[in-house]
Amino acid sequence: MNRRDFLASFSTASAVLAGQLSGPARALAAEGAAESEASHRFHGPYGLELYSLRNQMLKDPQATLDRVRRIGYTEVEVVYQYWGHLTVPELHRHVKKAGLRCTSVFYPGESFQNHFDEVLRSAHLLGVDYVICGSIPGAFSKKRLTLDDYRRGAADMNEWAERLRRSGFRLGYHNHNYEFRLFDGRPAYNTLIDDTKPGLVDFEMDIFWVEAGGQDPLAYLKRYPSRFKLIHLKDMRKGTPIPTFSISSVSEEASVPLGTGIIDIPAILRESARIGVRRYYVEDESREAPANIKISFEYLKHVRF
Repeated sequence: MNRRDFLASFSTASAVLAGQLSGPARALAAEGAAESEASHRFHGPYGLELYSLRNQMLKDPQATLDRVRRIGYTEVEVVYQYWGHLTVPELHRHVKKAGLRCTSVFYPGESFQNHFDEVLRSAHLLGVDYVICGSIPGAFSKKRLTLDDYRRGAADMNEWAERLRRSGFRLGYHNHNYEFRLFDGRPAYNTLIDDTKPGLVDFEMDIFWVEAGGQDPLAYLKRYPSRFKLIHLKDMRKGTPIPTFSISSVSEEASVPLGTGIIDIPAILRESARIGVRRYYVEDESREAPANIKISFEYLKHVRF
């Protein structure tokens, strides 16, 4: 199952770094430390979005999680229905056995709307800090959302976040590209940010999807510095058509290892550190993800910004 099918279903129910990397990633690793203005290092936390290994998790979850820890990742974000055939308690045991911590769990908007108690139970069992809403209800069942849909979505998130807070969890909203469609010259994503309550609703920025929507992820970090507490670190292949406002129009193979694509990862890391981003999750949606997540980890270990 690909990303589009996964999201749509909810609407109806180490080699040496220089030898591994190429292009801008190798140049950055070799030259970054020599640049006086690029003296900072990434200190983590080193998280992985397990959607990257969705196929491997279906086959052998423990071996998959063990490998994630051997690479060097210390925590994971899990996506509902992409933890194989495991129950939530079984998933928690596998994660713990691997020496990892699950810090975030990701659900579509419909799950919050129709199965909130299940979402809350999973958060308790997994011991997460964050519960992520990954879509506006109706985003994949309707042909196109209206601005009123986004306003209702923001109101819903305010309510869900309050309920989660009473149970000790934080709500974050994860973007794709469709939220950057313009209404009267303004991205709908801005409405989600402006209409949700600061200090109550946080945002998990997926920098790849911001770029796919024709916007600048760095500009959003600077414009709303108090709202972004989580980041999906994912680079984009050069030549990927943008902007686009449909998830299905972007190939999963457009996802490439950090530092090898068109997104200015060092600038993102620098600004994220400045504004106090708390969680970082590497994500790679391509077929090469099992190899790419190691390359991205090594990049983060060596990058200067």
